[in-house]
Order: sequence, then structure tokens, then C-alpha cells
Amino acid sequence: MTDFTTALTGDRLLDPHQRPTAPELINQLLALEKIAKREKCVYPFAALTGNWRLVFITGTKKAQKQAGKILGKGRYLPNWVKVAIAYEVIPNRDLNSAWERGRVQNCVQLGPGQLSFAGPLKFQGIKRLLAFDFTHLTLKLGPLKLYQGSVRGGAQDEAFYNGAIAQQAFFSYFYVGTDVIAARGRGGGLAVWVRQPES
Repeated sequence: MTDFTTALTGDRLLDPHQRPTAPELINQLLALEKIAKREKCVYPFAALTGNWRLVFITGTKKAQKQAGKILGKGRYLPNWVKVAIAYEVIPNRDLNSAWERGRVQNCVQLGPGQLSFAGPLKFQGIKRLLAFDFTHLTLKLGPLKLYQGSVRGGAQDEAFYNGAIAQQAFFSYFYVGTDVIAARGRGGGLAVWVRQPES
């Protein structure tokens, strides 16, 4: 994978002067996805844990058609908006399950405003699938917490863990590096994140 991963470093993707163009990055991602499928790559959940900043998206296939020239075939997120995702492992009580359990938190920050969603996740390394559900919401303005509560009545975590993947949101990870991860979402869009320092 060396030829395809030379541009996939966190430092390079965060630098507007060094990063590949959107079409170049998409071609690189599609090549990495083919390699992951062909070589049946397996990633440990531990490699995904930590904090990740979203740097590039293509949107879902449906959104790409509707957005047309606005989104184009993909774009880097501007520096003034920070979208981050964090994964953590939780002990799995069901030792017979092929799925590892964890928690996910997704934060969007615009200036002093921060909106975060959190909930359960399950990961299967053999299929490179990470399914998740957002069951809690927090809204902050600076240090002031404006709202914290359940989403959709706070669906039970056990119901999520036992639910069918076809009914859940998920990412199919096809590249997991030390400081960059890339996945295709359930809707067909591509996304790239860069590892962030632990706070």
C-alpha cells in the first residue's frame, strides 16, 4: 500500500499547500478501498480508538447528485469548522459475539458553540464495520451547557448491540493508519479523519 499512502499523513492532509486535490484524494481512496477488499484487510478496534478530526468528505451518493457543483465530488472541511469523532472500547460481556463494543462521540464546533452526540457502537474487524447510534445530545456555548439529554427517548444500548446492522448507521473502514483513517458510510459517501492529540 506504500505508493497509495504517501499522501495520507495527517500533517499533509491538514496543510492546504501540501495536500492532494479533492479528485486526487478520491482516486487514492478508491484504490485503497479496492486493496482492502482484495487483501481482506482486518483492523483491530484498538487502532480506531482515540480522537479523530474529520478533514474530507464526499457526501452520500444521493447528496452528491443533489449538491452538484456545491459539493462537487468531494471537499476538504474549512479550518473554521471542527468536526471530530472519538471512539472508546468498553468491556464486552458477550464473549461469543463477533462484535466488539464501545462508545462514540461526535462533536461539531463553530466558534464558541459546540454540539455533540454520543452513544453506543459495535465493531467487527473481519468485516471492517463500525455501527453506531447517537442516543445522547449536548449543546454548549463556551463553558455554558445549554442542553443535555436523550435523543429519541434514549434508546437502550442493549437493543442497539442486538440490532441488525442493516438497520443501523455504519462506517466501513478501508484504511486505518497511525494518524489517518478512511471509511465509506452506509449512504456511500467517503470520509477521511486525522488523529488528534488526546485532551
